[in-house]
Amino acid sequence: MKRIALASLVTLCVLGFVSPRSTNAQSGGPFANGNFKFSLEDGFAKHVEFDARTNEKGAATGQMTFTDEAKISGQDVDGTGDGAAESRSGFYIKAEFDCLSVEKNRAVMCGTISDSSHGAYVGRRVLLVVEDAGDGPEAQDRLTWGLYLITERGWFATDAEREYDEGAGLRWTATDAERRDDVGIPSHMDEEIGCRSFPVESHDLVEVKEAEGTIQVQP
Repeated sequence: MKRIALASLVTLCVLGFVSPRSTNAQSGGPFANGNFKFSLEDGFAKHVEFDARTNEKGAATGQMTFTDEAKISGQDVDGTGDGAAESRSGFYIKAEFDCLSVEKNRAVMCGTISDSSHGAYVGRRVLLVVEDAGDGPEAQDRLTWGLYLITERGWFATDAEREYDEGAGLRWTATDAERRDDVGIPSHMDEEIGCRSFPVESHDLVEVKEAEGTIQVQP
């Protein structure tokens, strides 16, 4: 009986380790998640925990929490006058993702910051890009991120010599007529930062000095 009980306990433990990956694999859609502690050249510890996935209707949802021990100088880099007087050591942000784009072992997630120790960051867009390096002994997961101010444009260009410039409101998509797979370039780009604002492969990932944890990407 003791042997049977021990075997059952071992089986449960194995299932406990396997079930998270199995659950993700059965979700059907692309996903990216991770719990990653790391440091860069500045030597300050950073920690990002995130989970983003696409549901059966194709909509993406997820969350991210990011903390950094580095000092925030409070510079008014956007010229808005917000946060110029704030300066503190360490900060955190929490964000709700609304899009996910996955190509091979890279994932791009984007959303809006809902909470932060640095008040000026709330409401801004945040972009997180991660790369799953696999399970090899020398494999090193990588990432990069950015915070963006939402720009509200209250004007549009018109021809000053025409009383009514009907062309200013037209929209079109330029494509290569010789390629059926050309998705095209729209005449009016969406100014709100999202997962497809930049090509996935164009993001430069940071050089991680020390790291602990894992990043998982499923196309």
